Amino acid sequence: MIHHLPTKEHVRYFRQESWQWDYLHRGRCTTSQTAAALGFLEPKAAEFLGIPRSLQRGGGGAWERLREDLMKSDGEDSLSEMERILCEGRVVGAVRLDASVFGKWRPGSKETERLWISAEELQRNRKLQNKNNGRTLGNDKARSFPFMAKYNLKIKQDELNERKISLQRQRANSMSSPMRARMQWGNAQEATSILTALNYFCSMDERTTIHEIGMCGAGFDDADQDLLNGLKIGASPDALICHGNGTVEVLEVKNHCPFVWNNRHPKQKGKRTSMHKHHGNCQGRDRSSNQPKGRQYMIRDFELECKIPPMYIPQLMMEMLCVGDSVDLDNLTNSSLTNSNPTCTSAVMVRQTATKGAILLRLYRDESWITEMKYWLGKFKSKYVNTSIIPPDNFFWNKVGSDGDRYQKFLQHTKELSESVEQVGFIPHGKIQRVMLEN
Repeated sequence: MIHHLPTKEHVRYFRQESWQWDYLHRGRCTTSQTAAALGFLEPKAAEFLGIPRSLQRGGGGAWERLREDLMKSDGEDSLSEMERILCEGRVVGAVRLDASVFGKWRPGSKETERLWISAEELQRNRKLQNKNNGRTLGNDKARSFPFMAKYNLKIKQDELNERKISLQRQRANSMSSPMRARMQWGNAQEATSILTALNYFCSMDERTTIHEIGMCGAGFDDADQDLLNGLKIGASPDALICHGNGTVEVLEVKNHCPFVWNNRHPKQKGKRTSMHKHHGNCQGRDRSSNQPKGRQYMIRDFELECKIPPMYIPQLMMEMLCVGDSVDLDNLTNSSLTNSNPTCTSAVMVRQTATKGAILLRLYRDESWITEMKYWLGKFKSKYVNTSIIPPDNFFWNKVGSDGDRYQKFLQHTKELSESVEQVGFIPHGKIQRVMLEN
């Protein structure tokens, strides 16, 4: 429970998905809106960057989000007011939303159990068991546990059945789509991908730790950021990697959904593919009865590339910027968040698949690119948000003169960064910790 905010940046200690974390998004340009506000998802820029049409969208959503900042009451963003709202309970109209409204959380039986057992402790337990049985370790044919820790809880069959029934009900009450499937897959697999990163880096240095983090960047609200034109920024990395040598990196994970719809007609002839065809229960509707019907879908064998897609460059750069120059805010140095020597100078992206393993990539912080990002985000705020003008299609692409040339160079720089990342490592499918392993 957080009762006090020494600085605005301390809001990063509110957990992701908490109502405080959700409240902090109001009027703030977070990573979910950055690419759209930069114009990267507009048709012409997206085509230049190679962004799929399914991921393209206009800048209207970012415009609406950032306009929320104009509707805040005077003083709402002051440190004292943020502390009152976030620590004591928020006020929406005349309704106070706090623990008394949401109910007080109490740990259940699973939360009070021990979740993990380290590989080192497993080895000690095995030695003790061998000793008690009169055996030496040399006679122990059981292999050592291959990961850093073993998950200690097991799901019961009735719990598994209950989850399946719940998911089936949710699917029956909503229309499926490729985008919905991707989002659900990504959410379900996020923890597994973070565990992949933990196992990999701890195998190199056991002192490495991975830390949960909330929204970073609120400390920039009162900083002198002329290029942003008063725009408030924020970012919530999936985690922070703290290496044993003191290096800090942003961690972002992307899970590639293996399910794609087969839109080809059964009798259509064409090139053979490496996809596996199945008759699944992807939600569709029979026109005559309006009842759900089974649709044919495919499992895609996704081949990993040593590349970070251009649309994710703004996300990673914004995260590195917002983490600032300190991870432990209670032991700050005399420097500020705008220090020219930031703590976080690189980001690691885990791109994980269902069948082809995972690849770990590193993107280094690029100050010149970040300067351009600030410039164009500030331009978006002054030209569209502050004036209440909805951004038109290709709003930055169609610029003429020096701004037009500057934007083209910015896009080219983005493309170059996406292709110049460092491959940290590759994890084969069989080396990913997905299930509980018994020794």
